[in-house]
Amino acid sequence: MVKQFMRDNPIHKKIVPYFDYFFLLRPTLYFAVWVMVALGMATAKMSMVNHPLWIANYDYSTFLVFLGITLLCSGTFIINQIVDKRSDEKNQKLFLIGQYIEIKDAQRISNGISIVGILLLMIGNLALTPFGICIYMLWGIIYNKPPFEWKKHPIFGILTNSLIGIILFLMGWLQVAGSSNLQFGELISLMAPYIFCFTAVSLMTNIPDIKGDEFESANTFSVKFGPRITSILATVIVIIAFYLSYQNSDPIASTASLSSIPFFMFALIRNLDKDILRAIRYPIFLLNFFVFAVYPLLFVSVFIIYYFSKYYYWHRFDLHYPTFLVEND
Repeated sequence: MVKQFMRDNPIHKKIVPYFDYFFLLRPTLYFAVWVMVALGMATAKMSMVNHPLWIANYDYSTFLVFLGITLLCSGTFIINQIVDKRSDEKNQKLFLIGQYIEIKDAQRISNGISIVGILLLMIGNLALTPFGICIYMLWGIIYNKPPFEWKKHPIFGILTNSLIGIILFLMGWLQVAGSSNLQFGELISLMAPYIFCFTAVSLMTNIPDIKGDEFESANTFSVKFGPRITSILATVIVIIAFYLSYQNSDPIASTASLSSIPFFMFALIRNLDKDILRAIRYPIFLLNFFVFAVYPLLFVSVFIIYYFSKYYYWHRFDLHYPTFLVEND
């Protein structure tokens, strides 16, 4: 009865428009952002304590850091939606900008939450503030806006996403371990598998956007080299991630990357749309799933965003999103 009410009652069609401004922030992208920060924290813990599990103590500093990063990234996501308005229409991804929310309002929100995000980082951990500014400059300005527009470049676009992954991981690491007695060699060795996984997924996300990117003359990696080469490179990268994590005896990275390899292999061999989507969605889920064992409180945030988003997109746009199910599953 409850399920039927949540799914079919027409009252929800009247409620969900009030959440448009929240979903302008693209909360479903938080799954990839939060997990990289949490993995940085977990890896730092593993470098100090053997097999840390179930760290459930609440820390206001960490909460403010996560909130600041979330708002900063949301500010860049809004910029991306504004800039990609035409290509998103072509890819059938545009839902809010222009139709329900004016561009000038979206820009004001982006500016406001980005400033608040920086302030929260300053309060939560002042040392992380420069990293937050780098996120905004890279993902918000350099990636999206002229004269840079790195998102339209086959190499610089992927490089930007990889750099963001590195920054998010470093912020998590520094939040736990600080910069004292920092061994850069050890840090790079432990971080590399996660950055490779992040980069592999970033590469795969280019493939569903090929049509809109071609329409906008954006020479992304997948536009320039095609979906097959993109899948080959992503598969090789995730295999390297597994090898490196195995050498590091890292249980999270090795298990998540090994579990992800079959999805990349299917995307490479069959190259169907549903295989591409699985290679994007499942590796991010697996990284989240395994890091929950270290930081279980992350599960609460992911669970709320996941089901709140399903509620919103179903009643607002008749979409089953987000979902792990794809065609013919």
